[in-house]
Amino acid sequence: MDDAENDPDNGDLEDVGEAEEGPVDDDDDGLLDGATGHNHNRGGLRASSPNDAATDDEVAIVRCATTAGPITLHLHKSWSPNGYEKASSLFERGYYDGSHLFRVVPHFLVQFGISYTTDAELKRFADASVPDDPKRNDLMPFREGYISFAGSGPHSRTSQLFVAYDRSQGLGNSPWETPFGEVAEGMEKVRNFYSGYGDMPPWGKGPEQGPIRNRGSKYIEENFPLLDRFETCTVERVGSLEEGEGAMDDGPSGEEASPVIAAPRKMKEDAALAETENSFPLAGVIVIVVGSLILGGVLARRTKQAGKHV
Repeated sequence: MDDAENDPDNGDLEDVGEAEEGPVDDDDDGLLDGATGHNHNRGGLRASSPNDAATDDEVAIVRCATTAGPITLHLHKSWSPNGYEKASSLFERGYYDGSHLFRVVPHFLVQFGISYTTDAELKRFADASVPDDPKRNDLMPFREGYISFAGSGPHSRTSQLFVAYDRSQGLGNSPWETPFGEVAEGMEKVRNFYSGYGDMPPWGKGPEQGPIRNRGSKYIEENFPLLDRFETCTVERVGSLEEGEGAMDDGPSGEEASPVIAAPRKMKEDAALAETENSFPLAGVIVIVVGSLILGGVLARRTKQAGKHV
């Protein structure tokens, strides 16, 4: 990896190592990140504290339109508080919108996170690293659909993310490889992201990170036109997944029903139905009684009239 790191056109390099059949990297199987030159936490997020325990169950439901179809991600604060907050904020601010899935290695991973944004403040925010989070043993080893940051060393997580495929159990040894989310819907679309260019050099003929940073989308469109990309993403933060179950959207292009509004509306409808059902028997009894009285009076009159004619 020395040649890649010394090449000025490579820019910042973040990697998730290589697939098991490839060569072994000097940094174990970690995500190489030339961004170690960044001032860690410059303009970044604060580390989580015990006072945040009350919101540990918070979940960000991220719905993204991609060129391969819609996908939904669930980001869990309790899995990795610092990683969760950074990734959720980047999605909320549109950092990943329009960016390419530039590294797709079947059965290993798909990597993304080099934006084409022209917003200088957003770029600074994205490049600022956040502290690593403690690993949770119950989330290891990596499973297909897990989402984590790429990095190059301790406390090097900035903006690049990866989604694990089905043979990624070797991931998770490096301090920055801490899952903070998962693919909740559309994993089949994630598996089908275009992978024909192979891994990045030297393991394949895919895009290099430096030219993506320096030349933008033009580099991808001219040399790797078949790569898939994000279109737009929306984010809904909820106190827990149960709160988000009222959402009616099945993908990023549809309209969502707010779970906070949907629940009371359903309760009112149920109450109205119950009131109608409960009032029906009483109304029926009244109708029957009144009808009986009327019928009785009519029959009595007819009997009297019939007697007069006899």
